[in-house]
Amino acid sequence: MIDSIQNLAFRQELIKQCKQVAEQSRVDLFNVYLRSAEEQRVEYTKKYEDDIKELSHKHCSSDDKQNVPSIMIQLINERCNKISERITCIYKFKTESI
Repeated sequence: MIDSIQNLAFRQELIKQCKQVAEQSRVDLFNVYLRSAEEQRVEYTKKYEDDIKELSHKHCSSDDKQNVPSIMIQLINERCNKISERITCIYKFKTESI
């Protein structure tokens, strides 16, 4: 439809505006994805911390051998931190690439 416009300057301006709208939409959509991922990260971090507190409390309050040793809790905590760092790194890379 744009090709049917006879005025070349008007056609170029219209194409430029379409590209700007498409780029802005892409940025806006990426920002929505980024906010959503950040909200999920915060939610799961909170859930993880609550689970660790509960697990730690159970471990401290009982001598049952089925509980997770403290070194295992530390390893799980370190692994979750590494996953969180990696997700942050990926989103920073995506943000910079746009």
